[in-house]
Amino acid sequence: MTALLALSLLVSIALGAVAVRTLAPRAVALRWPLVLSLGAGLGAGLSALLFFAWMIAFGPGRGFVVAEAILAGAVMLASLRWKRGEPGAADDRHDLRPPTVLVVGLLLVLGAAGAAFASGLMWHPHGEWDAWMNWNLKARMFFRGGTEWRAAFSAALPWSHPDYPVLVPTLVARSWFYAGHETQLGPALVAATFTFGTVALLATALARLRGTGQGLLGGLVLLGTPFFIAHGTTLYADVPLGYFFLATFVGLALDARYGAGTTRFALLAGTMAGLSMVTKNEGLLFAIAVAGGLVLFSRRSLRGFALGMLPLLLLTLGYKAVFAPENDLISTLGADRTLGNLTSPDRYYMTLREYAVHIASFGSNGIGSLPWVLVAYLLGVGISRAELDRPWVRAGAVALALVMAGHFGVFVTMAHELARLLASSLDRLLLQLWPAALFLFLMVARMPNGKPEPPSHARQ
Repeated sequence: MTALLALSLLVSIALGAVAVRTLAPRAVALRWPLVLSLGAGLGAGLSALLFFAWMIAFGPGRGFVVAEAILAGAVMLASLRWKRGEPGAADDRHDLRPPTVLVVGLLLVLGAAGAAFASGLMWHPHGEWDAWMNWNLKARMFFRGGTEWRAAFSAALPWSHPDYPVLVPTLVARSWFYAGHETQLGPALVAATFTFGTVALLATALARLRGTGQGLLGGLVLLGTPFFIAHGTTLYADVPLGYFFLATFVGLALDARYGAGTTRFALLAGTMAGLSMVTKNEGLLFAIAVAGGLVLFSRRSLRGFALGMLPLLLLTLGYKAVFAPENDLISTLGADRTLGNLTSPDRYYMTLREYAVHIASFGSNGIGSLPWVLVAYLLGVGISRAELDRPWVRAGAVALALVMAGHFGVFVTMAHELARLLASSLDRLLLQLWPAALFLFLMVARMPNGKPEPPSHARQ
């Protein structure tokens, strides 16, 4: 069983890694740690979409396992033949030897985070409330439902949010079909892949773009965010969504650095943003916000981003039209209620106050709010002007601001029990943005060792 679950992970990573290598221009040599970090999420998204398409065409079944394994093998062989004989691509990153304290610190924190993650899963192996009533419930209905698997989207289950996207439950059900039966290790494997895959992606992308020391620092800060590790064990979709937000920014950063004459990295960014839409409803807001930021500051990247995002946007709209019932927040809205919410000063005050409180205490590290720690760090090391002036950085900052403003608007206009909803969901909404925000922050922060920075090859 464990070997078959491991096979499910290896197959999806192989599909994603091949896709990343295929998208990367020949002149750019992405090292395997970064390829695998990007491939883990991209492959998970591809596997989820393939499995959902298989269910629509043939119904749930283990036949998919054989078909996907054959497909992965064929794709890998084709990729090896296609790459054979290509000219070697130089790695232009001037690596700096990272401080030993960062290496040791990362290893220690990684061990502690891994132990905490395993302990959390042992303490609540089925996850927490949203996993019970939504993500894993859908997975069980896919796995057990046979020809009636579409009952997972029944409007008779409004408390389970049947309109929510299906990437996470599809991946969980897929892992069970690989294993041959339901097992708590299935959702745990999905959660671990995205939790530690996010850390790996943040560290390897920063190492590639800003130096190994900056990459280690990014991994250390993310692993040192207790709420990030703890929430990964809830088996919710927020950490997977945060992975795709981060991967979108990584694609845009690679496009800004190496995308002269090609839209491949921008297309990768658009694909990752599109996969966020099939992960949670918030992904649609994020993708639109990123597109808006690119319109303002980086129209050169917009075309590739749109090409990558559009197919998944169409799939999302098709899913909403064919499978998903009406969203529970929207279905309870009326003109009178919405107008009353919009004209209520108390709702604005309560939401603004909770934003300030949750941001000021974000991280749950027991010492001090992580945003204040990062502000102090930035005051100490300064800002890299070359990175700050990049259009994608400005577009990314605008996107994060638009997403937070969009959430603010939803709280004010739609939330029926505003205080309860703010208390239960605002920290999770901030966590979704945290890896991408941390990546953006460490891209513009100077490196603390005082040595010359890697060449930026700035291209406006």
